[in-house]
Amino acid sequence: MTANFIESKRQERFKVVVVDRRSLKLLNRTLKLSEILEHDVARIEKLENNRKEDLGIEALYFLTPSKQSVDTLITDLGGSVSNSGGSGSHHHHHGPGAPPGMRPGMRPGAPLKKPKYRAAHVFFTSELPDVLLARIKKAGVTQNIRALKELCIEYDNFGKHTFLTRMINRPLYRLYSPLVTRGFNDELELISKKLVNVCGALKEVPVVRYLLLDQETYGDTKARPLAFLFHTEMDRIRDNLPKEADDKPPTELIIVDRSADPLAPILHEFTYEAMVYDLLEIDEGTKFTYTAQLGNGEEEVKTVQLDDNDPVWMEFRFKHISEAQEGIMKQFKELVGSNRAIADLQAGQKLNLSKMSDVVASMPQFKGQLALLSAHITIMEKCMEQFKKRSLNDLAMLEQNLVMGTTPDDEKYLTGDIDIAD
Repeated sequence: MTANFIESKRQERFKVVVVDRRSLKLLNRTLKLSEILEHDVARIEKLENNRKEDLGIEALYFLTPSKQSVDTLITDLGGSVSNSGGSGSHHHHHGPGAPPGMRPGMRPGAPLKKPKYRAAHVFFTSELPDVLLARIKKAGVTQNIRALKELCIEYDNFGKHTFLTRMINRPLYRLYSPLVTRGFNDELELISKKLVNVCGALKEVPVVRYLLLDQETYGDTKARPLAFLFHTEMDRIRDNLPKEADDKPPTELIIVDRSADPLAPILHEFTYEAMVYDLLEIDEGTKFTYTAQLGNGEEEVKTVQLDDNDPVWMEFRFKHISEAQEGIMKQFKELVGSNRAIADLQAGQKLNLSKMSDVVASMPQFKGQLALLSAHITIMEKCMEQFKKRSLNDLAMLEQNLVMGTTPDDEKYLTGDIDIAD
C-alpha cells in the first residue's frame, strides 16, 4: 500500500518525497530507501528541515495529520498560516473588489509567496481532522494541491503478524492510575482509530468481542470502552469496505486489557526475544548494534536486523534462552562441518583446482550464514552477561515466590525471606 502512493503520481517522471519525523519512521518500516528511489524519486526531504525552493519539480508529501505538519505544508505552498484555531467557522468572502492577487480565504495584507515546488500531491498517514482540512482551505493554497488523500496506515508493523499502535508513553500508568483521568477517553479514541486503520488496510469488518470482568474484583477494565469506541469508528468506513463472501467465516477482533493478567509485567521472561528486549539496547524496535572482534585483531561495528528476514531469529525467538543457545550452537557446528573444504582452506591445507572451485562457489553463502549465526551467538553472550550482572536468577526466584505466594518447595512464602542483595 505504501509503495502505491509513491507510484500513484506518474505524470512527471521525477518527484521529491517530503516526510515528517513520524511519517518517515512509518515509511522506513515498510520500504527500503532503494525501493523508494526506484519509483522515479529524485530525493527524500524532511519537512522540518530548511529545504531549497525547486519549482522545476513536483512534490509528494507523506505526512502525519498534525497541526505542525499542516502549517509547514501551507507555508510550502505559498500560503500564510493563520493564528486562529483553524476551525473553519469564519469565512472571508472576497467579491470583485478584493485586492488583486488575493486568494479566497487569505487575510487582507498577507503577501503572496512563491510555492516551494511546482505542485503538491499530499498523502496523510491517517484521517485528517476537519479542523486541519479547514485550515488548509482557509489558507487559499488548494490550487497548488493536485491530490489529497488519507492512507490510514498509522500503525507500526513488527513482522508479518504483529503491529503496534504506539499511541502513548507509559500506557499502564496513563490508562490505569487513579491519579490520571485527564485525556483518558482521548487516548482510547486514538487507539481505536489505529485499530480501524488496520482493518481498513486489511479490508476486514470484524466481529468485536471484548473481555468483561467483575468490576468490584478487577477494577475499571479498558476493554469494554475501547470496544465501543472501535465500533463507532468502524461505522465510518464500513460502507467503503467490500462485502464479505457468504462462505467466509467472520473475522473476529478480540479485545483484552492488562486487567486479565496483571502479574505478567512484574515477571522476567527468559525466552530469547524477551531477554533481548529486556536487557539490550534495540534501536527502532529491530536493530542491535555491537562491536565485533576481527581475526586480525581489529574491531568492526556491526548491526543486526532482528525481523522476519532473519531465519535464525524467526526459529529461536520464542524459545527459552538455554534451548535457543543449544540450537544455534548446533547449527553453527553443522555449518562448519558441512563446509569442510572451507575449514581445510582456512587451516592452510592444499586443495586441487576442482575443490578450490567448489570452495569459491560456496563461500558467499557460507560466509553469510556464518556471520548471521556468529551475530546471534554474540547477542546471546551479551544477554547472559546482563543476566549475571543483574543477578536475574535470584530476582526471578523472588518474582515467582511473590506471584505464587509459595516457594518451589510448596511452602508459604514470607516476604523478605530472600535477600537478593547478598
